Amino acid sequence: MGVVFSIFVTFRAADRVFLKRVNNALANPEYNLILSNLFWPISIQLMTIAMLMGYIVLQRKQGNTQYSWRFFLPGNEAASTNGAVPMYMLALFSLGDQMNAAMQAPSSAFISQPMQSVMTNTVILWMLLLAFLWLRTRFKQVHLIGCVLIILSVFVGLADKLQSNDCSPDGLQENKCLMSYKSAEGEYKQLTQASMFLWYGLFLLSVVPSAISNVYKQKVLKGNDVDVWYATWWSGNFQVIWGLLCFWINWVPLPDQPPPYSPGQTGQAISDTWQCFIGNVPHPGDESCASGTMPPIVWFGIYLCFNLTFNICLLWLTKQMSAMWAQIATTLCLDLTNIFSQFEFLMGKGAAVMSLSEWLATFLASVALWVYNVESESQRTASNKEDDGQLENLSLTVSTSLREGRSSLVESLSFRRSSGSMPADRRALADRGATF
Repeated sequence: MGVVFSIFVTFRAADRVFLKRVNNALANPEYNLILSNLFWPISIQLMTIAMLMGYIVLQRKQGNTQYSWRFFLPGNEAASTNGAVPMYMLALFSLGDQMNAAMQAPSSAFISQPMQSVMTNTVILWMLLLAFLWLRTRFKQVHLIGCVLIILSVFVGLADKLQSNDCSPDGLQENKCLMSYKSAEGEYKQLTQASMFLWYGLFLLSVVPSAISNVYKQKVLKGNDVDVWYATWWSGNFQVIWGLLCFWINWVPLPDQPPPYSPGQTGQAISDTWQCFIGNVPHPGDESCASGTMPPIVWFGIYLCFNLTFNICLLWLTKQMSAMWAQIATTLCLDLTNIFSQFEFLMGKGAAVMSLSEWLATFLASVALWVYNVESESQRTASNKEDDGQLENLSLTVSTSLREGRSSLVESLSFRRSSGSMPADRRALADRGATF
C-alpha cells in the first residue's frame, strides 16, 4: 500500500508538470484539442499494450498460468470474481475522463499550474455529493470540513490577484494580473475578460465529468471486483473511440483565437499539430512550438510514462480504498506539482515562482487532506437498513411498554432482542450516531 501510494503521488505530480509543458508549447487550443482527442488516447493505449505484455510475463513466471493474451479478451469469466464484465461498463469507465481531457485541453495553456491544481481540487465537492447519493457513502464532519478547506484554497490562491489585479506592464511581469498567463517563451500575456471567463469557467466545469467517472470507477471496481489491468486495457480501447467522437470540438470558434479549422480542413489541422509536435513552426504565431530545447514530442513521451503508471495506481487505490480517498490523496500530488512547476529544467520557460497566495493555497489544500483523513468514511448497506428497522421496532416497544406500565425497560429490551443481539443493536446505534 505504501509503495503504491508513494509512486502514485510522485508520478501524478510529474505527470501534471510535463503535460503543462507540452500544453504551453502547443499553445494553440486547436493543437491541444487534437493532442487530447487523438494523439494521447492512441499513444497511451500503445504504451498500455507494452506494459500488459510485461505484466503477463511476470504473472506467468510466478506460476499464474491463467494470464495470457486471452485473459484480456472480452467476456473473460476470470476478469472479475462475478464473472465476465459487460463491455458497456468499461466503455462508460473512460467516457468522463475523455470529456474532462477535451474540456481542459484548450484552457490549459492559459492558466498557471498552481491555479490548475487548486481548481482541480473542486472535483471533491462533486464526488462527495455523488458518493453520498449513488454509492450510499456516509461522511462525517471532518470530511465536510476538508471539502470546505478545498474551496477556500481556491479563493486564497487568487486572493492577491483579486485584490490588486494590476495589469500594467510592471504588474504583468510581477504576476499580479488576474487575466494573465506565462507563455512557453517565458513572457506574461494578458487575456481579455471574455477569454478569462471562458478558460477558467471551462476548466472548472471539466471537473464534473471527472467526478462522475471517478465515482463510477469505484462502483465498477469494488462492486464487481474487476481486475485493474483488465479495466485499464478495455477502458483505454474505448477512450480512443471517445476521443474521436469529441473531435468536433476543434471546429468551435473560441474568443481571441484564430478562426478554427473547418471540418474539411481536419487533415490539415492534424498535420499542423504534428509539425508543432516535432518542433517546427506550422504558421506565424506558432513560435512556441520551437521555443524549447527539445521538441514537445520528447516531453510528451516522458509524460506518457508517468501518466500510465499513475493511472494504474489510481485504479488500484480506488479499488482498495475509495474514489473519494484517492481524490483527496491527489491533492497531495497536486501540491507537489505546484512546487515542481517552479523549476525551469522541468517546466521550461513557462516555469514561474509561486506567489505567497499560491503557497498558502497549496498549504491549505494539504491541511484539507490531513483533516479529511482524521476519520474513515462509512458505507450504508442493506444490513444497516435492517438494523435501523430493528431499532425502530425496539423504540416502539419501549414506548408502548412505558405507557402501559406492563414491564420495565429492561424486560422490554429483552423481549424485543429476539430478532437481533445486543452487540448488533449497539453497533447500529453507533452507526446512526456517527453518520449523517
